[in-house]
Amino acid sequence: MNIKELFELFGAAHLGDFSDFMDISRAYSTTFYVMLLLPLLVTVVYYILLDHILLARTRKWLIIGVVTSAVAALADMAIAHLKLSDYVFTSNIMNANIDSGDYLSFGFIVFAYSALLYFIFSMILKSFSSRSRHIPF
Repeated sequence: MNIKELFELFGAAHLGDFSDFMDISRAYSTTFYVMLLLPLLVTVVYYILLDHILLARTRKWLIIGVVTSAVAALADMAIAHLKLSDYVFTSNIMNANIDSGDYLSFGFIVFAYSALLYFIFSMILKSFSSRSRHIPF
């Protein structure tokens, strides 16, 4: 399994030129690291560094998770746009069939994976917390 298959939902979400150019320009690896590290960083801060009683609520955990996933999706969409624009410009491709819907679909995929990673990291790191040990469950 490679990173491209992960972002394309194992072939179910191939976005044509967008997916091909993302693979050729090696933008998938950069966006993967952002998608992986941002939820990890936020959960470490939430459960280990802050560990405050005012944050020990499921609603606040959920809001932080949604915001983290949205930031990861927006950051990855921006990275994808920059990398693809650079690739298309340097390769002199005149008719790249990439539209905003491709970026939006990519953003939704990143949002879903980031939310899943935030949940997984929360389940792992909550045992290191004293006040948020029972958040989210």
